[in-house]
Amino acid sequence: MNKFVKQIPNIVTSIRIVGAMVLFFLKPLELAWFIIYGLCGASDFFDGLLARKLNASSVLGSVLDSIADLLFYAAMLVGIFPTTWNNLPLQIWILVFTGIGWQILAYAVCAVKFRRFSSVHTYLNKTNSWFVFALPFFFIGMIPELYLTYSYIGAIFIQIPGLEVLLIHIIAKRYDERNKSIFFVRKNETSGDPLA
Repeated sequence: MNKFVKQIPNIVTSIRIVGAMVLFFLKPLELAWFIIYGLCGASDFFDGLLARKLNASSVLGSVLDSIADLLFYAAMLVGIFPTTWNNLPLQIWILVFTGIGWQILAYAVCAVKFRRFSSVHTYLNKTNSWFVFALPFFFIGMIPELYLTYSYIGAIFIQIPGLEVLLIHIIAKRYDERNKSIFFVRKNETSGDPLA
């Protein structure tokens, strides 16, 4: 397979990086913002899919994906923060910041233990990403019952992926970004699989 084809997933990931930077300059929750936001979401879905289909997964791609995710969700949060801050109760914000704290702690443990940036994409992390991605759509029309219910469920769920990645880094003997769940790590550790 030629070198360009192997880079297609990274190019798709780069679209999310550029799109995230554009989001910082658009008025949030308006049509242009939602179009770019949707393109970024599509990029997040297709980059991994293409990497698997083209057998083009790489460490660079995994790191680029993590950077793109961080930029994208930062742009999303900056964009909708004024709306969400004024419309969501304190309990949700406490849960959100606790969930973010678990992720930051997981990054720190990985940096200290394995001396590298964590780019583990567990199934729960991916589920959480799509849950967070959908949040702005629940603010269309500003229906409190809709966005409050969704936000409470999301704020509770956000605790789990960060805790899982933290536990993966604590339990694993070696770093492997292919660990998709805490159960996969335990299975590999006990079976002697060198990829754990």
